[in-house]
Amino acid sequence: MASRVRARIGWMLAVCLPLAAGVIAAALAGDWVLVGRFEAWVSTLALVIGGVASVVMLITAAAVWWTARTSAQVAARALEAARQQAQHEAAEKEAEARRRFLRRLDHELKNPLAIMRLGIENLQVGELGGDSVERLMEQTRRLSKLVEDLRRLADLDAGGLERERVDLRLVLQEAIELAYNETSPRQVQLSVQEVPWALSPVMGDRDLLAVAFRNLIDNAIKFTELGSRIEVRATENGAFAQIEIADSGRGIAPEDLPYIREELFRGRNAANVAGSGLGLPLVERIIALHGGTLDVRSRIGMGTVFTVRLPLAG
Repeated sequence: MASRVRARIGWMLAVCLPLAAGVIAAALAGDWVLVGRFEAWVSTLALVIGGVASVVMLITAAAVWWTARTSAQVAARALEAARQQAQHEAAEKEAEARRRFLRRLDHELKNPLAIMRLGIENLQVGELGGDSVERLMEQTRRLSKLVEDLRRLADLDAGGLERERVDLRLVLQEAIELAYNETSPRQVQLSVQEVPWALSPVMGDRDLLAVAFRNLIDNAIKFTELGSRIEVRATENGAFAQIEIADSGRGIAPEDLPYIREELFRGRNAANVAGSGLGLPLVERIIALHGGTLDVRSRIGMGTVFTVRLPLAG
């Protein structure tokens, strides 16, 4: 670009400077022959110098304009190229996420379907015992949960929220009751701020918030041993409510932490724990729709803390 600008400036100077020199020579010759006065010569010289200065200014202005125009075009092309590259990368990222989702969905469906097929084959030959029936029922429940979570995710993408003032204490109490498992009980301790003032309400969809906290508490229950302690702590800082679900379970591997929010992802130490892999993505989607955030801290062999922050009602 710079070489083209220099070439154009050189061409303009090559044309204009000889012309200016000719004008000066003609003017000087005319003055000496026709007038012969010093004052006329000075006047003519000033006129010619002014003309040359005007030509130089014109050339400079043209060069500046051309440089600015060319720079703007280059910048516009670079911006368009960057925009197209960003769109391409976003499309590739979305396509890769879709492929991962489908691979995980295939895995989640394959195992229960294989067990159910084997149970049906045993039923056909009259060898279906009580244990086999229970396994069939368990896999049926697993598939039903998977379909239910998929539907909820789709509904969240398609619809909005019904907002009202929500008492988080009542929501957390309900979530604990819904997550309680009689066959595998865990001690869940609820602590809600009372002093110097009670926890303020939030604006949101009460049922969806109950679903989110139930999933988090349910995960804490599933990944802790019998008799382990789980704490649900709720406080506020004047702008946000902060809810922590802390367990003393097996923890999450550091290499798994970047992926736990992805749909159908299952951690390395979760293979023997029932679940669809959709609970945490569902929780994060619900919290995001409420203008909140979801964070996680975890240590292998010590436990995990999920922290939800929700804006308080005005």
